[in-house]
Amino acid sequence: MPVTDLLRRVFSWWSIGAGLLFASVCLAIALRLTSPAFDVARWCTAVIAVLVVAKVLSWVAISGARFGREERLLAFVSLAAVALGWLGSGDWIADRAFDYRAAQQKAEFMRALHDTSVRIVQFANARDQFAPPRPRPATWQQDVNAIDRFEADMAAAYEGRFGARVRAAHDVATLRGLRDRDFDAFFRHPANEFQIRIVAKKLDGFSTALAKR
Repeated sequence: MPVTDLLRRVFSWWSIGAGLLFASVCLAIALRLTSPAFDVARWCTAVIAVLVVAKVLSWVAISGARFGREERLLAFVSLAAVALGWLGSGDWIADRAFDYRAAQQKAEFMRALHDTSVRIVQFANARDQFAPPRPRPATWQQDVNAIDRFEADMAAAYEGRFGARVRAAHDVATLRGLRDRDFDAFFRHPANEFQIRIVAKKLDGFSTALAKR
């Protein structure tokens, strides 16, 4: 069998077309998944580019001897277009992958802020069940001292459970342009229940603010 006939059979539109269709379907599915498969999408675009280049080169190999100026120009432009298209699609997929990761990180940070806020409120509510009574005239100083010890113990327990997490959340929130004067005043080491609840409220406020962006 002559080489040209073999090339026509191997690189016919039926065989090339089937590969292009399969790769295109895989590309569409990869990008439509709930968690897009960007690596698969890159592989699909590469396959499409290789198949189109193979088709153009087979056309040149089979009929190139009879090419005029127009055919040679068309072959060159076709190869250049494939190369530029492949590079452009790679950039487009890279941008979509970056946007997806950024959106994921934003959603995860929003959930972390809200979850931390809820847990701090639950912590404060649980501690309230053991709070000493308000100062009474007969035992005023003793009651004040008991409240001070309770607040100090609560602040220490808060620090052990939430301190590092809240400070890290503050740093990330600042990078995202989220600032609040009261939060900045209390987030490092809240000294009592009031300040602890302010921290929880501001964290939830940051989560809501991010959701609106």
